[in-house]
Amino acid sequence: MLSRVGTPHLLVSATFLAGTGLVMVYSASALRAEISFGSSSVYFWRQTMGLALGLLVALLAWRVPLGAIRRMSYLGWGLALVALIATLSSLGVEANHARRWLALGSGFMFQPLEIAKLALVLALARWLSDQQIRLRDYRFAVGVPALLAGIPALVLLLQPDFGGALMLLLFAGTLCFAAGARITHLAATGLIALPALAVVALGAGYRVNRLRSFLDPWADPLGNGYQLVQSLLAFGAGGIAGTGLGAGQQKLGYLPEAHTDFILSVVGEEVGLIGVLTVLVCFAIVGVAAIGIASRARDTFAMLVATGASLLIWLQGLVNAGVAMGALPTKGTTLPLFSYGRSSLVVSLAAIGLVLNVARPKKPGRKGWR
Repeated sequence: MLSRVGTPHLLVSATFLAGTGLVMVYSASALRAEISFGSSSVYFWRQTMGLALGLLVALLAWRVPLGAIRRMSYLGWGLALVALIATLSSLGVEANHARRWLALGSGFMFQPLEIAKLALVLALARWLSDQQIRLRDYRFAVGVPALLAGIPALVLLLQPDFGGALMLLLFAGTLCFAAGARITHLAATGLIALPALAVVALGAGYRVNRLRSFLDPWADPLGNGYQLVQSLLAFGAGGIAGTGLGAGQQKLGYLPEAHTDFILSVVGEEVGLIGVLTVLVCFAIVGVAAIGIASRARDTFAMLVATGASLLIWLQGLVNAGVAMGALPTKGTTLPLFSYGRSSLVVSLAAIGLVLNVARPKKPGRKGWR
């Protein structure tokens, strides 16, 4: 199956997600933009500019030799860490009781976490590919990768962003597994980390409330369970075929973050189960195509780059969908390639470009990767 799903399927699915997402962003944000800015198309045009920038970045990620990307990977990790730390300074912008954004003037902001995800993937790909003969040793197979993911994760906890920190750790564990680390080493590390993560997760009252609302959102439908209840109502109203594009009601001030975290709920209401399944199938195709490309990569670094880059898209997409449908506790995260968020869109397209880079055939007469 993997041999039959490749670059064309990846391109078609990613293009569909980005293009359809642009339409849904306008549908979900028009009223909010009209109230906030006096123009219903503000978020649409911002997302369009993000898409244009993302396509340029994707082109670079596709054309720059993998050898050059490899050499810059540790530098990229360091710069991403500096950007994360900067969110805790006066440059950081606080929203919803967390400092996750950097303001660079002229109203331009970006979320360093998105860059940190990609930088971590590249740094891990380089380290794990360089240590292939020593991956039976815990220090090299798990110890150093745990530091590469753990240091930025600690900074994220200070913002605070528990979900983002957990996502970095999941990326690290998955790439270590793909590289050939021992299952026993990974399992032991997970068992050691779980109590600490549980303490952090339950140490903040708002996280406990989120967990309670996840378990029973109807116990407090106007309080902690409000987001999930409104999301489920949107899916229920849409049924099989939806109420019609633009005809949804939940986005009219009822569903919080309709154009970002809960845009899949808007899809469910306006395009129905058919639309939701179409979006999820596209994410599945992106994941399967990327895994197929990774399985055919010529070296370990390229394989890990394709694997990690695809994780940024399908794993985060799975988390976003799980939250919107009530299968996972509420966590603020965008739907890659689809929902509003220029930082996420640019990095997601860069990830697609990296996977396409891995899929490029090696030019005759050249040794190794370009």
